[in-house]
Amino acid sequence: MKNKALWVGGIMLAIIIIVMYFGAYFPKVDPTLAEVKHRWNENNRLMLPRYAPSDVNILGSDRNGVDNFSKLIIGTKETIYLIVGIALVRYLIGIPLGLLSYRNKGFFHVITSCWNQIFSYLPTFFSAALLVSIPYFLFNSYRMLWVVLILAILEAGRVAYVIQQQTNKLSKELFVEAGHALGLNPLRLVKSCYLPALLPETIVNFCMDVGKVALLIGQLGIIGIFLSQDWVEIGFFTMRISNTSSNWINVLADHRSDIYLSKFAFIFFPALAIMYTIITFNILGEGLRKLFNRRGNSVV
Repeated sequence: MKNKALWVGGIMLAIIIIVMYFGAYFPKVDPTLAEVKHRWNENNRLMLPRYAPSDVNILGSDRNGVDNFSKLIIGTKETIYLIVGIALVRYLIGIPLGLLSYRNKGFFHVITSCWNQIFSYLPTFFSAALLVSIPYFLFNSYRMLWVVLILAILEAGRVAYVIQQQTNKLSKELFVEAGHALGLNPLRLVKSCYLPALLPETIVNFCMDVGKVALLIGQLGIIGIFLSQDWVEIGFFTMRISNTSSNWINVLADHRSDIYLSKFAFIFFPALAIMYTIITFNILGEGLRKLFNRRGNSVV
């Protein structure tokens, strides 16, 4: 129990995984997210959505009669996949680019520097909100994939820059110079020298970035940006953007009007779930950092 952060982060992550894969079997959870258009109460009076919190709907329902608690639980898997997917794509772009620009000169160095600087002038939130609201992406049938790619690209330059600086420092170490002296080809050098040394810090940074992604998409939800949506006709020649997913970000965006009316009875819970995810990966990252540092010291 010396590394409490790792234990706490691991337990918190285990809870998320349990909800992801077994949440559909929890009591009071409707895995079909069925719409209940009307209901009769104990006084034989007709009730229409939104339904207030009760034994049937723990957190009430939305305007279509879908149980809010069920949406929150069922949406966990998609939300975590989305958050981790964005971070993963970010690192799949940033790591190769950082390795290619480790000499701090040349074509790839210019790309890394420009990429990092361009998106550092404005907060990531503003850049993300601007780009995902471009009409082409707004009405695209593959909007979710575009959103993942855009949010990954925004911070990929920063990841590449961090990898570049770490790799440049490693290139001056004796074991890397020994590899050059032995005539190892670049691919063998990366596999045998660079990646093993970069892996611990990269894993820690990845966990931290998962938390940052969760915060970013939570902010997008607060201002009403759906990550997946569709145009639906609600009246004669009247169209409206409609939520097509139950992930936490879309749930936040769908209930943002509650914030303006100071109704926080339900919207508090998806916000709490996002905050829990951010804290989980930050604590896990710190625990892993301590673990790797301890192993490094023991090797020394």
